[in-house]
Amino acid sequence: MLREVVLAFLCCVHAASGAGTHSLRYFFTGVTAGTGLPEFVTVGLVDDEQHVHYDSVSKKAVARQDWMAKSEGPEYWESETQNFAGEEQVFKVNIGTLMQRFNQTGGVHTVQRMYGCELDDDGTKRGFDQFGFDGKDFIIF
Repeated sequence: MLREVVLAFLCCVHAASGAGTHSLRYFFTGVTAGTGLPEFVTVGLVDDEQHVHYDSVSKKAVARQDWMAKSEGPEYWESETQNFAGEEQVFKVNIGTLMQRFNQTGGVHTVQRMYGCELDDDGTKRGFDQFGFDGKDFIIF
């Protein structure tokens, strides 16, 4: 639901401002265990400003902007927490699968995903979804 709210917000901002590019992006990073870092982190950005954060240590989606904290209630944040926790599990499986496919038996490995959309000042819209493994592009849509 929030993604739709944010997209509507971007459209309103675009219409009101009449200029500028607007964006909604989510970054997911999974890393193998034993690094001392969280094994999974999600960050969401609107126009390059972080609006949400989740990690495998806190296991909680948290607003990073006042307007986000005020616009959504506890049910929304619980739903986002559950969504990100599900993504965390998928990333753990994906790291193991990719390590097998690339014949990696140990070491530090990362899986990354970035997806989102952009709205240009001329009304052009585009979306993207990218995956990476160990810092290299794996698949891009």
